[in-house]
Amino acid sequence: MTMAYEHDEIGDFASERDAQDWAERNNIDPSDLHFRARGKRGVTLSVRRSALGDSSQADLSFGRRTGFF
Repeated sequence: MTMAYEHDEIGDFASERDAQDWAERNNIDPSDLHFRARGKRGVTLSVRRSALGDSSQADLSFGRRTGFF
């Protein structure tokens, strides 16, 4: 039996490796990552909501949306 987990979309990355590097910098376990291919334009990264923590005040996707990174 497979459990469904809800994921929060973090943003788009040039490659899966770039997304994994971001996750590593943010201490997110690789098993909590979900990648969706964007063709030749890279990947969209989503992270299991439970991995982000209920008490997290930071919006990890903010920098991705605003171009901070």
